[in-house]
Amino acid sequence: MYTLPSTEDRLKNGIRLSDCYHVLALLDDWIEANFDGMSRAMCECMLCGIPEQAFEFPDRIREFLGPTDLVPEALREFERYRYAISENIKSLLKSGRLTAYGKEKITDEKWQIIPCQYFSLECKISFDENKVIVEGVSFLDVRITCLESLPIWCAMVAYGDQELVPSLMRQVGACRAKMAFKGNIHALFDEIRTFREYFCSLMKEGVLKAVYLETEEQVDQNLWSSGQISLARSEIRVGLKKWRGVKVNTPHPPLNEDDSNILAVNASRVPTGARGYGASDALLAKEMHELILSGKAQNIHRAACLIVDKAKGNSLDTSKVKRLMAVYNKTYPYSD
Repeated sequence: MYTLPSTEDRLKNGIRLSDCYHVLALLDDWIEANFDGMSRAMCECMLCGIPEQAFEFPDRIREFLGPTDLVPEALREFERYRYAISENIKSLLKSGRLTAYGKEKITDEKWQIIPCQYFSLECKISFDENKVIVEGVSFLDVRITCLESLPIWCAMVAYGDQELVPSLMRQVGACRAKMAFKGNIHALFDEIRTFREYFCSLMKEGVLKAVYLETEEQVDQNLWSSGQISLARSEIRVGLKKWRGVKVNTPHPPLNEDDSNILAVNASRVPTGARGYGASDALLAKEMHELILSGKAQNIHRAACLIVDKAKGNSLDTSKVKRLMAVYNKTYPYSD
């Protein structure tokens, strides 16, 4: 399938800052909640008469109102949720889960890492301009990677046709907010099918790489088929009724030698596990161990089932149980 120049750029140089709202919308539960709220408010705005194309320019959305129009409460709500998402992304940049790269001059051939501590200083993030200003210093053409890698849905959006992504995400948001029309739902299924097929072609060709959540073992390129992946659970079918969680590595831009070394050190600190739940899962593994020692759980599987409601993430309980069992086995490898 034909790869667009904009996609080739992201595959080579990383995801643009301006793509973050769509790419990261379903990365974590806390961003998902704000995305759902923003989507609901967006639908209500359209019912109030704001045209759908206004949401192509969310930072300038008020320009679509007349000079004497009152600002609908739904629009204020939309802006509050959008601001919350920007703060979520900023928190991820502060924590180091997301890494940002920028250029001091647009003509620079290589990027430099913007240290995560910079985002705790006086910092302005301009998503639409792909620009970060820290203490008066500007970083241009800012790119983003996720060191712990992305779930399938996020990667599919990141490397899909960016001309179609906004409409795709609007329809996804409407469905999640339960405000989509029947015709829109059918159109959404068609768009998702197109995105899945294109994404799987990239994976099959080895343009992108993926690893299994529990082992970090690379996923066989030949397994990637549109009908063999679960977007909701970020899983791939590896056999008859057998699924495994996967995450997709995100390419970073060309760096100078010093920044390449820093990136390697940062990557080595990323815990194995789904969607950055390492610390939380470690505490749950300890709780599982106590349940087994006290006799309240007869085995690892039973212990995981007893506490699965405490596990973070929006995947099915069966997937969370498998994840907790894998964490337990790594934490207590010699336990019966």
